[in-house]
Amino acid sequence: MLDDGEGVPQGPTTVREDVDAIDAKGIDPDVILGQLLGFILDVPWSVDLVDGVNVWPPQETAPASVEEFERLPEDSPWQTGPWLSELKASVRDALADVDESALPAIAERWTRIEEFSGHMDVVHARELIDDFVALARRARQAGDRLYCWCCL
Repeated sequence: MLDDGEGVPQGPTTVREDVDAIDAKGIDPDVILGQLLGFILDVPWSVDLVDGVNVWPPQETAPASVEEFERLPEDSPWQTGPWLSELKASVRDALADVDESALPAIAERWTRIEEFSGHMDVVHARELIDDFVALARRARQAGDRLYCWCCL
């Protein structure tokens, strides 16, 4: 997270070049990545399969109700992002431990999820999966966690 020079968090603005990251535009953590994780673990998808922990905006600034959310200014980071979530170590480890021989079938299944609406081909899916797996392996090797940065 960036700060204003006086230690006040300003939130992430862009992915820095010195951060080990992949660009997975359009792959939200809860649904689309969650379905990939379900295929890897051979379990049904559920909304809490990935279950990231919100890191930005700070949780203590979260609106406590729908009414409070609706009263937020249009430029509130709760409405406009960016949002940063820390993924569970179990997500990192499932990606890092996936059996390489299973990846072609997993990529094929993943392309058929409703959220892709037939717009994901197997080659691109496999490239994304390979990127996720490699990132997870590097993170685990370094003792790091995985994070998901989302924006509008």
